[in-house]
Order: sequence, then C-alpha cells, then structure tokens
Amino acid sequence: YMADRILERRTRDMMAITAPNGQSMSVTLSDGTTVWLNSGTTLEYPAVFARAERRVKVTGEAMFDVKSDPQHPFVVETFACDVRVLGTKFNVEANEEEGIFTADLLRGRVQVCNRTDRSDRITMEPNQTVHLENGKLQLHAQENADKLLWTDGILCITGMTFEEVMAKFERCYDINVEILRDDLPQIEFQRCKLRISEGIDHALAVLQHAADFSYERDITTNTLYIR
Repeated sequence: YMADRILERRTRDMMAITAPNGQSMSVTLSDGTTVWLNSGTTLEYPAVFARAERRVKVTGEAMFDVKSDPQHPFVVETFACDVRVLGTKFNVEANEEEGIFTADLLRGRVQVCNRTDRSDRITMEPNQTVHLENGKLQLHAQENADKLLWTDGILCITGMTFEEVMAKFERCYDINVEILRDDLPQIEFQRCKLRISEGIDHALAVLQHAADFSYERDITTNTLYIR
C-alpha cells in the first residue's frame, strides 16, 4: 500500500489509522496482535496497552489475530457491539451508516455483547457467525467462509444485492457509484469471487454475466454511472 496515503493521527495516548479506499493493510499492535484492515476501515488503538484490558475500536471491517494474554482480555469496540476475546482469530464488520454488524469466528472463542442491551450476549465457537438483527444478536452457522478472503485480496459477492455489491466496489476500487435507474438489477449467479487486483472493469464484466445493466465511467471525477 502507499504509506503516504494512510491517515494516521494521535489523540492523547490513542492512535488512529485508516486504510484508504482501494487498499487494505495490516498493522501489528504493541501486544503482538495482528490486525488486517479492509478498504475504508479505521482502527483506533492505544500506543501501549497499559490497562487491565486491551481495548481497540473499529469502524468498517477488520480481521484480528489476537495474541493470547489471559490476564488482559482483548476488546474490540464497535458502534453496535463489543467483542471480548482472550486469544483468537476473528473477523468483524461494523458499519453504522448501513446498520451492519457481523462477527465471524475462525479460531478460539469470543463473546459478543450488545452495547444497547448488556444482557444480550453470545459466546461464539469457531465457524459461527453473529449478526445484529432488529437490535438483537443472532447466532448462525458460518455459511460463506469465502467472504473472509478479503485479506488475500479476494472479494466475495455471493448472496449480495446489487446495491450491496456497488457499496463494496466503492470501497475496494476507490470509486464513486451513481445508480441512474429506478429498478435495481437482479443478480443471478450462485457464487462469485473476484480478485481485486484485476480491477473494476474486470469486476463489472463478470457482474454483467449475471445482472442486466450497462455502465459508463467518468475518469475525471472517478465516477461510475449505472444504467
């Protein structure tokens, strides 16, 4: 990634780092925990973990491989829920504007706590997913592990609506999308994975095999018009 485009700032003893749209990145925290940030994601964290718990805050999507330290639980705070762990690997997506909160557990155990109802807690096992649905936490078996391949530069759009795909494209390819039609195209394929490095034109060409739409790109404004 381009280091000069990463937005990093310090407020008191807290650091904040943002992965620009079109790029993902990883950072290693002072305790040895590795965090991968998806495009457009912001991570706030202390320069040094000094308190009883290791607390960070995420806006967007991030994957954590947490260094085990039973004396100092690791807490990921989001707008909707907190995820509390000891040592584990998990993915969390938290987008307040879209009302999305999802946690996927790959290894270890985590507890997800609803910030608006502290009694609403779920302890997860590997290969499980927790969603926030109508303000309540819901536990499911992990149905689509491919969606976690973004750390390898692969975007899985299986099961997404056209509008959701366009929102992903905006972040992954650092473009603006304007949909100039009243009805949204229906996507007809069952599974689809895209290598982000192959670019937006390749992604759109693949999508056109499964959805009826045309598009124009304005290079000067970096805008994609869907018709």
